Order: sequence, then structure tokens, then C-alpha cells
Amino acid sequence: MPMMFGPPWINVYLLPCPGGWMLIDTGMSSEESYSTLSLALAETGVAPEHLRHIVLTHMHPDHCGLALQLRDISGAEVWMHRADADLLTQLKTTDRTRDQLETAMREAGTPPAMRNAVLESHARVSHLFPALSLDHFLEDGLALESWVGPLEVVWTPGHSPGHCCLYARDARLLFSSDHVIEDITPHVGWMPGEDMLGLYLQSLDRLEPFDVERILPAHGLPFTGLSGWIAQTRNFHARRLEEIDGHLKDGARTADDLVRRLWPRDLRPLDYQLAVTEVLAYLEHARRKSRIPE
Repeated sequence: MPMMFGPPWINVYLLPCPGGWMLIDTGMSSEESYSTLSLALAETGVAPEHLRHIVLTHMHPDHCGLALQLRDISGAEVWMHRADADLLTQLKTTDRTRDQLETAMREAGTPPAMRNAVLESHARVSHLFPALSLDHFLEDGLALESWVGPLEVVWTPGHSPGHCCLYARDARLLFSSDHVIEDITPHVGWMPGEDMLGLYLQSLDRLEPFDVERILPAHGLPFTGLSGWIAQTRNFHARRLEEIDGHLKDGARTADDLVRRLWPRDLRPLDYQLAVTEVLAYLEHARRKSRIPE
């Protein structure tokens, strides 16, 4: 499915289920995305009307953008974890998310011009999120029936507070969404009052014991080697924490200073937002681990 920004495409997955078909994630809300999905469904002999369950791994617009349109067409039941459903409602009905981002950037030392550009970008991106009410909530340990056997919901917060993977134990498949992607270190951004990086690392711990033959991610190609990927990703975050600690000892005073040292190039507003929230997530994790002072 085509993307408007970020990776060039997103993968969505179609599985037979009792009474029809299950779609895991939907792609972004655009005519191009809907046309791409409709053609792909038609190639397998499935019409949008045949969907019975739309399972949203998390609330980002490339994963849930078409959910409203598809539910209106098919009557399918839409699933998402409550934590992301609540955050989505907050984003669509209040200014709280915007205000939190603005406050965070002020405390991060972001220059006013970049703050304003990021907030303008945030407003544009916010329109891509659907105003979506859920039919059911995904819960850790819940099993959804499919042709590959039960899909076990594994709550994996970090990339978002309600991010979920789906584990087909019988077929040894992991629908990993944005939690595990072969060539990308998933973005883990700051949220007020949370240690999002700590949650992400704990979520990796939960997946490590699983017997997985093939990983089916939201971006990039399916791949193998879950344990090795987890070890590499843990090492990446450990090295980044050490790198940030080194910059702080070398005179960096704000999160904005760290952004400019870690990404020494001009960043577009959306890229800067991802960078500064990532740095803030590292700083929060390090603070909780007593690696840096408040």
C-alpha cells in the first residue's frame, strides 16, 4: 500500500476467518490507497464487502486510515487496543496532544521557527487520522480465529501505547506491525509520564521466547531470525544511550542540542518532530535508570 511519507509502502494482510475475511491494518486514507487495496483484494477474489474483521495493530494513520471507509462498505467489526483508541479519540477531539508537543519542544529548547513549523506539520498529519469508534478492543492474550489458527494478541507498547503484534503459534508466524522491522529501528517517541523506551524494550523481552519461523512486518519484506534481530535492536538502543550520555558530558544542554548532534543536517518539520521526541524518550529512560540528572 502506498505511503504519503516515511517508508515507501506499508504491508496489510488478508486472512480467511469464520464467516469471511480478516484484514490486518488498512493503509492510509487516500484514493490511491483504496484503489490499490481494492485491486489487490480483487486479484484474490475478495470484495471489500466480504471483510468481517478489521484488526488495527495501532492508531497511526498508515495502519488505520481506511478503517472507517471499509467498515461503512462491509459492516466489518473494527478492533484496536484501548490505549491507542483513547489516544486517537484525544487527538481528534481535543488540543491536548498538540499542547503536550508544544510544551515538550519548549522544554527541549527547540527554536521558535521550528516549533511553529512542527506544529503546522502536526496539524496537517492529524487530519489523516480517522475519527474512529471501535467495535472491540484488542486485549493481551485474546485469540482471534483465522485459517492459520488462533491469532494471539500480544500487547507490545513502545512504538505506540497500544501497539499489538499477532502471533499465529500453530503456523509459527508473527505479524509484527511496526514493532519488529528488518531494516528499520522502529521509532519510539516520548509521551508524558511514560518511559516509552523502557516499555519497548520490555515488549521485546516478551517476544523473545516465541517460536517464530517467519516475521510479517508492516514495512519491508517478511524475514526470519527474531532472536538475532532483538539482540541487535537492544544493542542499538544501548549504544544510542551511551552516545547521548557522551554528548551530554561534551556540553550538550538541551534535547535540541542532542538532535543537532545526532542528526547533523537540516531536518524537515516532521523529521524533527520524530527526532526530538525520540531524544526525549531516551532522556526519560536514562533519567529513570539514574544515568542522568533531571
